[in-house]
Amino acid sequence: MADEGPFGPVVNGTMVVVFYEYRPNQQAAFAFVALFAFATLGHIIYLFYLRSWSFIPFILGGIAELFGYYGRAMSHNEPDVVGPWILQNLLILASPPLLAATIYMTLGRVAIAVGARHYMPLSPRLLTPLYVVIDIGTLATQLAGSVLPASGDPSAIELSKKVVLGGLVAQLGALAVFIFITWLVKRRIKQSPTRIILKDTSINWKNHFRAIMLVTLLIIVRSIVRTVEYLQGESGTVMSNEAFIYVFDAAPMWLVMAIYLALHPGRLVRHGRRLDEREKSDNTLLGHN
Repeated sequence: MADEGPFGPVVNGTMVVVFYEYRPNQQAAFAFVALFAFATLGHIIYLFYLRSWSFIPFILGGIAELFGYYGRAMSHNEPDVVGPWILQNLLILASPPLLAATIYMTLGRVAIAVGARHYMPLSPRLLTPLYVVIDIGTLATQLAGSVLPASGDPSAIELSKKVVLGGLVAQLGALAVFIFITWLVKRRIKQSPTRIILKDTSINWKNHFRAIMLVTLLIIVRSIVRTVEYLQGESGTVMSNEAFIYVFDAAPMWLVMAIYLALHPGRLVRHGRRLDEREKSDNTLLGHN
């Protein structure tokens, strides 16, 4: 008969760390393994077809989600084994910053594609590296917070929660500012359309800015719920109910990947580049005439 300790059952005088407040649902985990595999494969195809190299972090994020939910599926049979738990905790937490890194780069590329570089409050050459550095910092804190519990030491587990919480709060603040910048650039373009937009009214530029704001909002929702989870702790509603990780983490992150499959910014960037090259060619011909 096992006694209950503050962090889990005690068997023969040895504390057994409890990693879950429930037995992970294997069917749900495998379902998202399949969904993320499909989305990631689609983005790999786009990577080469559109030469959208800025989506490499995005694809790595999809791979992280895929193997993260594979770890949860494995935890169904071994909920007290640290390996699968670390795998899913590490990769599922690390994925959103990787997805966000590409989203940060996308804003500058979309603005340049429609000739709206001058409408950005910060140059894309400054904004993108700034946000990537912030993203690397939040990623590092979440990776560190995910690895610390591996020792099984209760103090390390508590410290990991504080580290992860700090990374989540920082990410939340950065995303909130980013979505405001995106809205501001979209508003300025609407008030004073650029030369490229006026020349080719078929450019669906509004939907690309809406997509950036929507995927950013989805990551914000995920970060808010994760922040509440770590604030509540093990006895909280979020951490003790598995449905939250699928409704507010797995589903939003998959939607982020699906939205960019349906409306890939690489198509707009390629279209804008072709328009720019055509205009330069026309100006060259006029100059010779």
